[in-house]
Amino acid sequence: MMKNNIIVYKIYTIVFVIYFTTIIGCGSIVFVIYFLTIFGCGDKLDLSQFPITNNGNVNVSDTVYVQQSPVWTQFNQPEDILIGKEPLIYIADTKNNSVVQLDLSGGYISSRNFGNNIFPKKIVQDGNFDLLILCDSISVQDTISLIIRLKMVAAGGIIANAQQYRIISSLYPTPNISKLRKFKGISVYPDNTILIARRGPEDPYGIDPGNAIMKVRAGDTLNQVTIIGGFQTSGNSFYSIENISSITVVRNSSSEFIISRSSMDTITLNKLIYFQYNSTNGTFDPKFTSQSEDIVNIKFGSPDGVTQDNNYNIFCVDSYRHHLYKFNSLGKLMKESFGNLGAGENQLNSPKGVSYFNKVLYIADTGNNRIVRYKLSTDTN
Repeated sequence: MMKNNIIVYKIYTIVFVIYFTTIIGCGSIVFVIYFLTIFGCGDKLDLSQFPITNNGNVNVSDTVYVQQSPVWTQFNQPEDILIGKEPLIYIADTKNNSVVQLDLSGGYISSRNFGNNIFPKKIVQDGNFDLLILCDSISVQDTISLIIRLKMVAAGGIIANAQQYRIISSLYPTPNISKLRKFKGISVYPDNTILIARRGPEDPYGIDPGNAIMKVRAGDTLNQVTIIGGFQTSGNSFYSIENISSITVVRNSSSEFIISRSSMDTITLNKLIYFQYNSTNGTFDPKFTSQSEDIVNIKFGSPDGVTQDNNYNIFCVDSYRHHLYKFNSLGKLMKESFGNLGAGENQLNSPKGVSYFNKVLYIADTGNNRIVRYKLSTDTN
């Protein structure tokens, strides 16, 4: 009660001083300051009692992601991270030629080394708990992309013991073949159908362009490969898959997916495109096309990894802007988005992978050779 009386008294004091200043002129500002000092009732004026408002609504501090400790280090340019269905953590430790397996606390379980010339880039898991690893295989002659299956259940869940199968390479003819083609993204539908994003040069005959989205059925061996039609293989339209850098099946969906397009600039638009299947036309059409939607208007640099949480929020890491973007299911940019270049807290350096599990956001902070974890400030208590 005493505090409230003091506040009321101070308000009356301020009103009196403003009135007094108006009457005697602005030259008496020194007197005004002196007056407030002498008659402040022993307490400094607490400006927090007078909150800034926006159309009558009191502004509150932003909800932010809070970096968790410790940071996981000792990696060499990790490019992806996956939280599996077990749940266990799998990290594409790219320059160490390995996939590292951890528990949720970051404890080491096992790792799989693929040899000096094979670099794991992306990791997904199918409904049978098998891991599918997208790798670049580099030799003196050329570089090709591989999809490797690791049979985890038969290995007792230990990645080092898993039997390995080579499913498909970027040399697979569809029907043409080119050593310049590379796989850039992989994801899996609930029925275990694999989606592969391929990047490559245009086919001069217009029959089999290098830029493509492939639907693959495979067990331990390859069964069927289909090129999904209806996309534009060049340009920056809502249907373009030029410079595709990742593909992610929408959570719990049997048809929808999200692609990212990486062109290393901040001018090109339509770099994060959400596709829905149109059963009437038999095509995949973009969900977001309005200029009023943030996901359309954001000028990404080089988006390289995408994931979703249980509420269908979309997370995208941008290795060119060193940033994490968060969009809600309506394509609105959320204020929790963060990041700038650096190695400090809440800073990133060329992040390429992102995953989400149980209110924790995991980022493969590639340029800083580390994995960082974040929780919303509202979830930290």
